[in-house]
Amino acid sequence: MEIIKTNAGHGLGVAGLVLGILCLFMAFIPCVGAFAIGPGVVAIILSIVGLVQANKNNGAKGINIAALIVSGLGTIIASLWIFVFVGIASLDDDQIHGMVEDVMEEVVNGTNSCNTDLQDDLDKLEQQLDSIKLDEMIIIKTDSTKIKVHIEKE
Repeated sequence: MEIIKTNAGHGLGVAGLVLGILCLFMAFIPCVGAFAIGPGVVAIILSIVGLVQANKNNGAKGINIAALIVSGLGTIIASLWIFVFVGIASLDDDQIHGMVEDVMEEVVNGTNSCNTDLQDDLDKLEQQLDSIKLDEMIIIKTDSTKIKVHIEKE
Protein backbone atom coordinates (compact mmCIF):
# COMPACT_ATOMS: atom_id res chain seq x y z
CA MET A 1 0.00 0.00 0.00
CA GLU A 2 1.40 3.37 -1.05
CA ILE A 3 1.35 6.32 1.36
CA ILE A 4 -0.26 9.39 -0.21
CA LYS A 5 1.33 12.75 0.59
CA THR A 6 -0.98 15.73 1.04
CA ASN A 7 -0.43 19.47 0.85
CA ALA A 8 -1.21 19.93 4.53
CA GLY A 9 0.86 22.71 6.07
CA HIS A 10 2.45 23.62 2.71
CA GLY A 11 0.94 27.14 2.55
CA LEU A 12 2.02 27.93 6.10
CA GLY A 13 5.49 26.61 5.28
CA VAL A 14 5.78 28.89 2.26
CA ALA A 15 4.56 31.89 4.25
CA GLY A 16 7.00 31.04 7.05
CA LEU A 17 9.85 30.67 4.57
CA VAL A 18 9.13 34.02 2.92
CA LEU A 19 8.94 35.79 6.28
CA GLY A 20 12.05 33.92 7.45
CA ILE A 21 14.04 35.08 4.42
CA LEU A 22 12.78 38.64 4.97
CA CYS A 23 13.80 38.39 8.62
CA LEU A 24 17.25 37.08 7.71
CA PHE A 25 17.90 39.91 5.25
CA MET A 26 16.61 42.55 7.66
CA ALA A 27 18.73 41.12 10.48
CA PHE A 28 21.94 42.02 8.67
CA ILE A 29 21.02 45.69 8.21
CA PRO A 30 22.49 47.85 11.00
CA CYS A 31 19.96 49.82 13.07
CA VAL A 32 17.08 47.98 11.36
CA GLY A 33 18.13 44.46 12.32
CA ALA A 34 16.45 44.57 15.72
CA PHE A 35 13.07 45.11 14.04
CA ALA A 36 13.49 41.78 12.23
CA ILE A 37 12.45 39.98 15.40
CA GLY A 38 8.76 40.60 14.63
CA PRO A 39 8.68 38.86 11.24
CA GLY A 40 11.04 36.22 12.61
CA VAL A 41 8.73 35.23 15.46
CA VAL A 42 5.71 35.18 13.14
CA ALA A 43 7.68 33.01 10.70
CA ILE A 44 8.65 30.59 13.46
CA ILE A 45 5.03 30.27 14.59
CA LEU A 46 3.79 29.72 11.03
CA SER A 47 6.50 27.11 10.43
CA ILE A 48 5.68 25.20 13.61
CA VAL A 49 1.93 25.22 12.90
CA GLY A 50 2.61 24.08 9.31
CA LEU A 51 4.91 21.30 10.56
CA VAL A 52 2.28 20.09 13.03
CA GLN A 53 -0.36 20.06 10.26
CA ALA A 54 2.00 18.20 7.94
CA ASN A 55 2.68 15.58 10.64
CA LYS A 56 -1.02 15.03 11.34
CA ASN A 57 -2.14 14.81 7.71
CA ASN A 58 0.91 13.11 6.16
CA GLY A 59 2.08 16.25 4.35
CA ALA A 60 5.51 17.24 3.11
CA LYS A 61 7.64 18.58 5.95
CA GLY A 62 10.68 19.88 4.04
CA ILE A 63 9.53 23.43 3.41
CA ASN A 64 8.34 23.79 7.02
CA ILE A 65 11.70 22.61 8.36
CA ALA A 66 13.56 24.96 6.01
CA ALA A 67 11.32 27.85 7.06
CA LEU A 68 11.91 27.03 10.72
CA ILE A 69 15.69 27.00 10.26
CA VAL A 70 15.86 30.23 8.23
CA SER A 71 13.48 32.14 10.48
CA GLY A 72 15.23 30.87 13.62
CA LEU A 73 18.61 31.99 12.29
CA GLY A 74 17.24 35.41 11.32
CA THR A 75 15.60 35.85 14.72
CA ILE A 76 18.83 34.93 16.54
CA ILE A 77 20.84 37.44 14.51
CA ALA A 78 18.16 40.11 15.06
CA SER A 79 18.22 39.52 18.81
CA LEU A 80 21.99 40.02 18.82
CA TRP A 81 21.31 43.60 17.71
CA ILE A 82 19.25 44.13 20.85
CA PHE A 83 22.20 43.00 22.97
CA VAL A 84 24.43 45.45 21.10
CA PHE A 85 21.97 48.32 21.65
CA VAL A 86 21.53 47.45 25.34
CA GLY A 87 25.31 47.24 25.74
CA ILE A 88 25.80 50.66 24.19
CA ALA A 89 22.94 52.14 26.20
CA SER A 90 24.41 50.83 29.45
CA LEU A 91 27.69 52.70 28.95
CA ASP A 92 28.19 55.83 31.01
CA ASP A 93 29.18 59.20 29.56
CA ASP A 94 32.89 58.78 30.31
CA GLN A 95 33.08 55.45 28.49
CA ILE A 96 31.24 56.82 25.46
CA HIS A 97 33.43 59.93 25.46
CA GLY A 98 36.55 57.71 25.58
CA MET A 99 35.30 55.55 22.73
CA VAL A 100 34.52 58.61 20.60
CA GLU A 101 37.97 60.06 21.30
CA ASP A 102 39.61 56.76 20.31
CA VAL A 103 37.71 56.66 17.02
CA MET A 104 38.53 60.31 16.29
CA GLU A 105 42.22 59.65 17.03
CA GLU A 106 42.25 56.69 14.64
CA VAL A 107 40.63 58.79 11.91
CA VAL A 108 43.12 61.64 12.42
CA ASN A 109 46.08 59.23 12.38
CA GLY A 110 44.77 57.62 9.19
CA THR A 111 44.27 61.02 7.58
CA ASN A 112 47.76 62.17 8.58
CA SER A 113 49.34 59.11 6.99
CA CYS A 114 47.36 59.76 3.79
CA ASN A 115 48.44 63.41 3.83
CA THR A 116 52.08 62.38 4.31
CA ASP A 117 51.88 60.04 1.33
CA LEU A 118 50.23 62.76 -0.77
CA GLN A 119 52.85 65.31 0.24
CA ASP A 120 55.65 62.88 -0.69
CA ASP A 121 54.06 62.30 -4.08
CA LEU A 122 53.63 66.04 -4.65
CA ASP A 123 57.30 66.62 -3.75
CA LYS A 124 58.37 63.97 -6.27
CA LEU A 125 56.15 65.55 -8.92
CA GLU A 126 57.63 68.97 -8.20
CA GLN A 127 61.17 67.59 -8.58
CA GLN A 128 60.22 66.04 -11.91
CA LEU A 129 58.62 69.28 -13.09
CA ASP A 130 61.75 71.24 -12.15
CA SER A 131 63.75 69.12 -14.55
CA ILE A 132 61.37 69.86 -17.48
CA LYS A 133 62.06 73.02 -19.50
CA LEU A 134 58.93 73.77 -21.54
CA ASP A 135 56.73 76.74 -22.22
CA GLU A 136 53.25 75.29 -22.24
CA MET A 137 50.34 74.23 -20.08
CA ILE A 138 50.32 70.69 -18.71
CA ILE A 139 47.07 69.21 -17.43
CA ILE A 140 47.31 66.21 -15.14
CA LYS A 141 44.03 64.35 -14.67
CA THR A 142 43.38 61.74 -12.02
CA ASP A 143 40.20 60.01 -10.91
CA SER A 144 39.18 62.69 -8.45
CA THR A 145 41.24 65.80 -9.20
CA LYS A 146 42.49 67.87 -12.12
CA ILE A 147 45.78 69.74 -11.78
CA LYS A 148 46.86 72.47 -14.20
CA VAL A 149 50.54 73.37 -14.26
CA HIS A 150 51.94 76.25 -16.34
CA ILE A 151 55.64 75.92 -17.00
CA GLU A 152 57.62 78.83 -18.45
CA LYS A 153 61.13 78.94 -19.88
CA GLU A 154 63.64 80.79 -17.83
